[in-house]
Parts: sequence; structure tokens; C-alpha cells
Amino acid sequence: MSENVETTGTSVQGKQMGIAGFVLALVTLVLSSWICALAVAAMITGGSGWLMYLWSVLAIVSVVLSAMAMGKLKKAGAKRGLAVAGLVIGIVSTVWCLILVAGMSLAASTANTFSDELQNVDWDQVSKDMQDDLNEGH
Repeated sequence: MSENVETTGTSVQGKQMGIAGFVLALVTLVLSSWICALAVAAMITGGSGWLMYLWSVLAIVSVVLSAMAMGKLKKAGAKRGLAVAGLVIGIVSTVWCLILVAGMSLAASTANTFSDELQNVDWDQVSKDMQDDLNEGH
């Protein structure tokens, strides 16, 4: 049946959705590490990591688009290659984005704790103790 559809030139319902899911999945996978780096840079400069959360949502959208396209293409009896590829890549991309978000969140909480501890240090006492240790060593 898919051969008849391709030769007549009519578009199969769900084909564009499958292409969109595939492209979105591929883009989210390829650029996720760069987006995470941008989110971390924003967090270092005092911003938030909202960009990585948005990127994770896009990865989930790619899975949904590909799954919907697979259903429509199956009903139409058409080829589902790009939809399957989009689904697989989208799932991998979603898992990778969630790992990056978890790591980014852990790093941010650790940095906040470390920063709070550094602010509570009596630096004059630390300097005096280091000077005393150096004098005792000679």
C-alpha cells in the first residue's frame, strides 16, 4: 500500500510529524551538551539553568511527536523509518538531558553549600594559623 501512496504523490498523514520528531530528536541530542554548558555559564554568572530544563522539554516533545507519527503511519500502512529513528534518538536524548539536568542541579547545590561555607571562614585566623605553622617549621 505504501508503494501506491508514494507513486500517486499524495502525502501520508503523519509523515511530516515523523520528520519533525526525527529532526527535533537529532537536534536535542547533538546540542544538549552545548546547551548544558550555556546553562552552567548562566548559573555561574548569577542566572538560572532554565535553558537546560527547556531543552529537556524539547527532547520529550520529540518523543511524543515520533510516537504519534508512528501510530498514524501504521494506520496508513506507510513506512515508519524516520518515526522509529526519531523515537529511539528522542528517548536517548531525553535520558541524556535528564542526566545533565540532575548533574547540573547537584553541582549547583554543592556550589551553594561550598560558597556558604567559604563566607563563614575567619580568614584572619586562617592566615595567622598558616603563619604560625610556617614559623614552627623553620
